[in-house]
Amino acid sequence: MLDEYKIAIDRLVPTVPEEVKTKALEAHAALSANPEATEEQIRQALFETGVAEYPHRRAFAELTAAGTDTRRAEIVLEHVEAGVHDKLKKLLDSGVSFGELTHSGLFETEFTPDERYQIEDALLDADIHIREEFGEAAKKEGETYQKLFAKHKKAQEELLAKIEELQAIGVKNPASREEVEASVARFREGFSVTEPDPDLAEIENEISYWNDANADVV
Repeated sequence: MLDEYKIAIDRLVPTVPEEVKTKALEAHAALSANPEATEEQIRQALFETGVAEYPHRRAFAELTAAGTDTRRAEIVLEHVEAGVHDKLKKLLDSGVSFGELTHSGLFETEFTPDERYQIEDALLDADIHIREEFGEAAKKEGETYQKLFAKHKKAQEELLAKIEELQAIGVKNPASREEVEASVARFREGFSVTEPDPDLAEIENEISYWNDANADVV
């Protein structure tokens, strides 16, 4: 997990303030130097870095979406072998995104372990190039970027508030606490840099479910 954390820090979007990266590096160094560091402590560090990065990453992605999607596909298709190129291009042309592909069962059914490694390695390489190519351009779009940042900061705050609301349900009813805490942990994991973002509608559905289930609890 510490290795994953370091990779995530290295891949922070270029618009993230330097203090966010510095704080993350300091946290990683402290955890690495502590032989008694627990998995929970590492997850908490991932969560805190992910929360800090979230509005910047989403703003950067929205600002550069059209260009980065095209450039990512170009780099990955150039990076993989011919057979993988053809299968991958067919899927991309049909509208499947890299995110959808790599987080679905299709990734394992359509590609061998070696082919999956090629694609994952190519995506890492693409991210490096994209940060370099699009980072400075994004920073120059100051006013537009700040508006996008404000929008995604508000979304981040709403997600955190909803996760806290869900957690409060478990505190209120000890009988459902274990299941609720498991859901809270899963949604927090979505902020941990290395996982897909938490989904507001999914959290709200979970809150609604437990509110109904605990309707008789005083």
